[in-house]
Amino acid sequence: MTVWEATLSSKGQVTIPKEMREALNLRPGDQLIYSVIDGEIVITPKNIDLKDLAGYLGDAPNGPATLAEIDAAVLVAAGANALDTGEDHSPDVAA
Repeated sequence: MTVWEATLSSKGQVTIPKEMREALNLRPGDQLIYSVIDGEIVITPKNIDLKDLAGYLGDAPNGPATLAEIDAAVLVAAGANALDTGEDHSPDVAA
């Protein structure tokens, strides 16, 4: 794993080092996704297929997950917020 260092400007901007841009094939206008995972910033270029990131975080602590386990984790982590519980009567909610 290669590590690069950058400095946050007074405007909250960071320049991605040239070597990192080249390694990730980043070009002007490319979009990036910022995530915070366990207190660390993870920046993922949208031009990378998520399958290319397999194994990036190392081996799963409990071994490989089945599709059913992955579906259940997604439902708990993200999908639960999208479920219609029928309790929201706000008129500004999209139907």
